[in-house]
Amino acid sequence: MNIDKIVDVIASGGLVIAPTGTIYGILGDATDTYVINKVYNAKKRATSKPLLILVSSIDMLKRYVEELTPLEEAIIEKFWPGELTIILRRNEFLPFELTHNETVGVMMPNSEEMIEIIRRLDKPIIGTSANISNQNNIISVDMIDEDMKKYIDYIEDSGIVESSPSTIIKVEDEKIVYLRKGKLTKELENFELIYEE
Repeated sequence: MNIDKIVDVIASGGLVIAPTGTIYGILGDATDTYVINKVYNAKKRATSKPLLILVSSIDMLKRYVEELTPLEEAIIEKFWPGELTIILRRNEFLPFELTHNETVGVMMPNSEEMIEIIRRLDKPIIGTSANISNQNNIISVDMIDEDMKKYIDYIEDSGIVESSPSTIIKVEDEKIVYLRKGKLTKELENFELIYEE
């Protein structure tokens, strides 16, 4: 992966399509309202559908969300980096336009290259799937919509990648609520049982 190029493009306000550790995603600066709006336009996505973000560390996460509950912190320490997105309460350092509500979905990707990119930028990045809204996930660059390419400044071709969207959860009343089940669901269910003991 051309890490230098990807960092340069994102740092200058551009959009990149690259593998995120699961599927191909659109990457951009999650703190820049102009970039956020460009992602919504590229995906033809309704603003009622929030964008997910990627972080490189728990320390970075804590700069952009409200205080974690004990269960949230335990889940993150156990399952990150990995294919787990957790919905948390964002703070004022993430623009309202990112999610159009008070929460944000966050993942730490299971990819050393992606973590290095985010670490160098020193801020979270948008990590939404590189498909037009409500269409199939992108597992090869040949599948990228031609209209979408007009918004993209750089495409990292890594061949065919495994299609495995993350498990999405939130914590309510110190219980795990599943918004999208995935490979980690069973492990999370077992973890919650042990955590409660």
